Amino acid sequence: MIKSFGLCAVLVLLAGCTSHSQLKKENVSNPPAGVIKIMSDEQVLTFADLRNVSSYQGNSRLRRLYTINNYTESKKIGKNPDIYITSSRAINVINCDSFERAVFERVYFSQPYALGDVIAIVDEIGQWAPFHKESMMGLIAGMVCQIAPERLKPELPKETRTPVLG
Repeated sequence: MIKSFGLCAVLVLLAGCTSHSQLKKENVSNPPAGVIKIMSDEQVLTFADLRNVSSYQGNSRLRRLYTINNYTESKKIGKNPDIYITSSRAINVINCDSFERAVFERVYFSQPYALGDVIAIVDEIGQWAPFHKESMMGLIAGMVCQIAPERLKPELPKETRTPVLG
């Protein structure tokens, strides 16, 4: 009886590890077209979403794009029902004249690549910070700032869905 209980406990633990590593694989799968990986470490993979590059608040010298973080391990933040955060998306605004950027509104999601349910929204107040032209953000700025203003996409609104954590 004790042996079968021990065997069941081991199987449950292994099943838990298996589903956890499936989450990891899902979080590092190929990104959608127009989403490029810009850096990663053991905890997060960061992507630039170039599908909707726009001006910011009508200013043709500012470029707005999303950065997406896929977390290598989903973070459980609620029980009954279980709620997991798998990715987040932030609005990045780049000043094409001064090589500065500001980050606004981070939205947390249940699935990779800022998909699935909106779990929470943190409305950050953007603070301008410089970046080096040779950095990954500098390379992205160099690309998006070369887009002619008339070719930019319309600016997307802030997230309007109600988050699970209200």
